[in-house]
Amino acid sequence: MTMYVYGTDGEPRGFVFETTIYGIDGAPLGRIVGSRVHRFDGAYAGEWFHQMVVERPTGRPRFVPPVVPPAPRPPAPSSYRRRSVAEYGAYADAFDQLTASPARVAEAAE
Repeated sequence: MTMYVYGTDGEPRGFVFETTIYGIDGAPLGRIVGSRVHRFDGAYAGEWFHQMVVERPTGRPRFVPPVVPPAPRPPAPSSYRRRSVAEYGAYADAFDQLTASPARVAEAAE
């Protein structure tokens, strides 16, 4: 069974295999390091929280050493909005930080 990564609106945005987050199309996007989510270039993208990548005010952004992205995986099976969204403190969705340009990620970290 696929473990989806959801947006804060409840839509599946990607999936997780081991500690790597992939887009729905199977492209590797980032990795989960503890409670933090980082891009493969080492940039902080957000916090891993209830199967979502979110901006949390308690998060401690930091860079980690870059790593080589893994090979793409087969696309995730089709899905639909299957879960109702609970109120978890109204954290902003940060999934797009995984696909943002490096300059945009640096601006968001400031």
